[in-house]
Amino acid sequence: MPNSFRSIGLIARVTATMGNQLFQANDLQNNQFIYLMRINETPGITQTELADQLHVDPSTCLRTVRKLIANHYVTRLTDATNKKRRPLQATAKGQAMYPALQDYEQHVLAVGTQELSAGEQALLEELLAKVARNMKSYQRGH
Repeated sequence: MPNSFRSIGLIARVTATMGNQLFQANDLQNNQFIYLMRINETPGITQTELADQLHVDPSTCLRTVRKLIANHYVTRLTDATNKKRRPLQATAKGQAMYPALQDYEQHVLAVGTQELSAGEQALLEELLAKVARNMKSYQRGH
């Protein structure tokens, strides 16, 4: 069983490294592409919600969002009804990157599951979802 978790770690590191190399030319480094993808998929997400969704600490999220804003990929808006709420939204430049981000995600999935049958892919997805739920539950309890 320990090898399973090592495999998950390896998958995470390899995909992050691949993405960082691929998007480096676009000034997206240190997994910023993951943040930009989530902001594109959830317009109006707050920084707190983004940190929760990505399971990163708030200070890491803040630094990354600031870099995305500085590079004109994301803008921070002011909510009309709640001035304390500062939703994030991809700029035109950030939105223009989204198709490349989606292509990257699909490519990674295709490479990672290339020798799996459809049934194996479904089973893998189901089992990983269970592991993720267990880990989230554990994290909340501690």
